[in-house]
Amino acid sequence: MPVQAIASAPADEPGAAWLTYANPLAPVAARHCAGHVHHDPADLLGGIACESAWAKALTDDLLIALECDLPLIVEADPTYIDEIAVERAVRGEELELTELERAEVKRRLAEVRDRRNRGYRFVCSRAAARRRTAR
Repeated sequence: MPVQAIASAPADEPGAAWLTYANPLAPVAARHCAGHVHHDPADLLGGIACESAWAKALTDDLLIALECDLPLIVEADPTYIDEIAVERAVRGEELELTELERAEVKRRLAEVRDRRNRGYRFVCSRAAARRRTAR
């Protein structure tokens, strides 16, 4: 009976070329790998995580996608605005935002500024009206 061995691709082979920081699962794999002991930095695929951490991150992602009936490959919507990121940026946190999200932050901050100055303009106009009638 023939026996077939399946070996994973080392980091320098094309099979692992997409396991880089550009991969959306890189932070997840890095968190999984943080608890592992590594004696050789070459054990980290893409310089991020070990093979078992990548396997766990990829498997978990696949299982969630299958369980929730989500597509395996998601195309990014260029018009999508992350409301939570915008709210955090309005509060003053420094985040990486898209151009549309930055425009939304500017719009909301201008709205807050205008709302705060509205009462002040009203008070100023009342005071100016009193000064005009007093003359």
